[in-house]
Amino acid sequence: MQGEIFKVIKYRKLNKTEKNSRYFNMKARCGKEYQDRNPRYYGTYMCDEWLTRKEEYYKWLDENYYEVEGEGQMDVDKDILQHGNKQYHPDLCLIVPHSINTFFENVEVGKTSIKQSLITKKYKVKIYDSGKWIISNNISTYNDALDVYCDIKQGILLSKSKALKNEIPEKVYMALMNTDVKDLNSKYYLTRG
Repeated sequence: MQGEIFKVIKYRKLNKTEKNSRYFNMKARCGKEYQDRNPRYYGTYMCDEWLTRKEEYYKWLDENYYEVEGEGQMDVDKDILQHGNKQYHPDLCLIVPHSINTFFENVEVGKTSIKQSLITKKYKVKIYDSGKWIISNNISTYNDALDVYCDIKQGILLSKSKALKNEIPEKVYMALMNTDVKDLNSKYYLTRG
């Protein structure tokens, strides 16, 4: 008979200084000065509940904050549950390991992820993950290269998610497992014709 594996989430209450720091960092990301320096945050804002009553944000942190050993920093993410979301809101945010947050910051294909050879006209996909490059060469079309990019990114996400399964809340795990990288990149496909 096999023993059961129990999920152990390391919930922790942050102290007042930690909560204040997280609150004011989030508030700064909603400001014009920060958004001018970081254009991907344009339009980001806090819900009225958190903006006018930071104690509500602190309560949300108390109910949701946990730590994952070896992950270091834990982040408040607003994009995983609803890709492209601009609002920090208790129903739209998750606490995630920093490595997951940065993965989602780069989930969409970048300008250097797919390159075409000037000589062969073939495409190359190049993705950096966990200290190494994953490269796929000699791909015939841009759309095929984007498929390869999405497949690699999906594989990385599934691997990261499964590795964290017993250390993250079920809601976070399911959000990661239900992410469709190809859907998030659908706007980059070239139309045929």
